Amino acid sequence: MKRTTLIKTGSAGVIFFAGIVALFVLGSTQPESKKEPAKAEVRSVQTQLLEFTDISLTVEGFGTVEPHRILTVTSEVSGKVVYAKNNLKNATFVSAGEVILKIDSKEIENNLYSLRSDFMNSIASILPEFKVENEVLYTKWNNYFRSIDLKNNLPELPEITGDYEKIKISGKTILTKYYNIINQEIILSKYEIRAPFSGFIESAGVLENSFVHSGKDLCKIKETGSLEIAIPLLVKEINLIDFSVSPYVKVVSKSSGKYKNGVIVRKEQLMDRNSQSVNVYVSFNNEDSDPEFLAGNYLMVEIKGKAVKNVASIPRNLLDNEGYILTMESGKLEREKVQVVAFQKDKAVISNTFEKDLRIVKTVLQKPLIGMEITSVNEPEANPKKVEMPQEKASNENTELKKASNL
Repeated sequence: MKRTTLIKTGSAGVIFFAGIVALFVLGSTQPESKKEPAKAEVRSVQTQLLEFTDISLTVEGFGTVEPHRILTVTSEVSGKVVYAKNNLKNATFVSAGEVILKIDSKEIENNLYSLRSDFMNSIASILPEFKVENEVLYTKWNNYFRSIDLKNNLPELPEITGDYEKIKISGKTILTKYYNIINQEIILSKYEIRAPFSGFIESAGVLENSFVHSGKDLCKIKETGSLEIAIPLLVKEINLIDFSVSPYVKVVSKSSGKYKNGVIVRKEQLMDRNSQSVNVYVSFNNEDSDPEFLAGNYLMVEIKGKAVKNVASIPRNLLDNEGYILTMESGKLEREKVQVVAFQKDKAVISNTFEKDLRIVKTVLQKPLIGMEITSVNEPEANPKKVEMPQEKASNENTELKKASNL
């Protein structure tokens, strides 16, 4: 019984051992797997080799158009209004030198006629004496007497020389009367108001036959031909403009693309505390009264800035928040820190701070990994040439030999 059990146990051990040996032999004789290891994904991107050159910068700003001149017209005399252009209604256009308002001046005109007549009598009273005593003085003052017109302003007095002439003129109070008349003529001129420049009236209106008092504001005249814009600029933008020369300026309507040439007329010397900006004032003409450039429009201004050397312009969206851009080096994704000189619309101007040529990646990558393999689809010459490994070369040769033997 025991012997039979031992025989069965030994047989089972031999069979188990033989199975292990058989599995080992079969595993060693099984051909090697030809499955290749998984390769990393190669991303296709757009690239560009940076070219550094000289660029003229442009500074942009926005502002509201305002009249270059706004004049408040005030009455300096009192009286009844005998004429008012279009009753000085709002938006009435007036030309430079045009009479816009007249106040009744009959009283002061009659007073002037009386003063001029008295003045002529005083001159006439000394003419006989001059004729007898000094022919030269007689000729001079007689010619002046004949040039006086009661209805017109007095001509300028002839030059008085010598003590004898001064005594005679002073004795007749001619100088006092002359300057009284000049003062009255100045007052008379204030009864008629003319527009000093072309523009539109802003007023609640002044009716004819109404009475105005001295010191009353009648209207405002806003110039339309000459306009200006205040452009707030940051300090870094101010530093891009060369104010020692007159930079080229364009006032642009973004809705139509039309523009007018302008000029910088002044720059503030105080910075706004809230916006930390400085106003630069640009003047331009709108003689044709183009509606897109009238006062009140919000327009863009382009100012030609300084020329910067050895810089390149790249799309602004390629810069990350830390000032880096993605580059391609030897078929791998890298990144470089750049120095931004200025931003120009959707472009960033960077200076050449690199020791070698730089090829930037223009494609916006999702979750880019530095060091990952990339290939350029638009610059094939930028892609590294593929080098065949020795194992791959031997495998290819064996494949070729097998094909030849089968033939």
